[in-house]
Amino acid sequence: MVALRSLRRRTAPLAKTAVLRIGGYAAVRRLLPSHRAGILRYHAICGPEGDAYADPAICISPAAFEQHVRYLAANYAVLPLHVIVTRLREGAPLPRNCVAITFDDGYADNLEAARTLNRHGLSGTFYITAGCMAGGDPFWPTEIRGLIRAVPGAAIRLATLRGAIEIPLRNDAERQSAIKTVSRLFKTNPISVRERLRDQLRAAAGSPHLGCHMLTWDEIAEMRRLGMTIGAHTLTHPNLPSAGLADAAVEIGGSKKRLEEALGAPVTMFSYPNGGAERYCTSEVQQLVRRAGYAAATTSRNGFAGPESDPYALERIQVHERLEDLVFALEVERFAFQPTR
Repeated sequence: MVALRSLRRRTAPLAKTAVLRIGGYAAVRRLLPSHRAGILRYHAICGPEGDAYADPAICISPAAFEQHVRYLAANYAVLPLHVIVTRLREGAPLPRNCVAITFDDGYADNLEAARTLNRHGLSGTFYITAGCMAGGDPFWPTEIRGLIRAVPGAAIRLATLRGAIEIPLRNDAERQSAIKTVSRLFKTNPISVRERLRDQLRAAAGSPHLGCHMLTWDEIAEMRRLGMTIGAHTLTHPNLPSAGLADAAVEIGGSKKRLEEALGAPVTMFSYPNGGAERYCTSEVQQLVRRAGYAAATTSRNGFAGPESDPYALERIQVHERLEDLVFALEVERFAFQPTR
């Protein structure tokens, strides 16, 4: 990963654009094709308005997403993820330069993304936080963004298991930092503690009405009719190792059950929530996913999926705004990714 970060720093944005325009990446794709699957990891498709409900780091503008999809459709073998999983399990070769498109969380803007994919003849896998759809529990990564902005005063004091902490809120920068601090608290504590922290935050903010930015069940049904695959992303988006095995089993199995009841169809794909610095996927959690009856699960680990990959810990590629960065990852960074053992 150190080598990969160094490669990204050394390759200037203008150089990436130039290589794309002169056909350099196409030459790599033709002469040195990939024989593993690049599983792309999207979240929200939105403009600046998305800052109200999603971290800007996981937002792609609709115009950029349209550009991504058009390029992928013209230059790659874009397959549904379940087809890739079946081929890997059976030991069958993948098409050259193969990719799959996935989305985490279940934001309402994903419906338009599904329509864009359908318009270009493509399919994607959308991992849904089944307990937090419109009409359900608030999706905590979105709710804390609104609550922290609404807290009056220059600081907020929260009682944690390790004692009280005071988080400064004197300006926009400190409030942005507070969102990250509270997110870490939510991720690194059991669900019951997370909910007590959320209650404190709601009380401090005055329980403002924040609206809902998640998909409705009717919209998810429409996405299925458009040819999209619906996967599970737990019930309430906990960090599963922090939740404890009993609550993790409820989150993993409960999301599958709720989605299958609502959609009247099997749900076989799972995605672990909360990638990043915190440990979010362990061998014990993977066993729970397997026992719940899923066929495969995806992680947030950067890499390409191949025959050596664990089907319950499939690598993915985090996508960013610029098309040049996406193609650079698919055609250059893939040589730096190390296969998972």
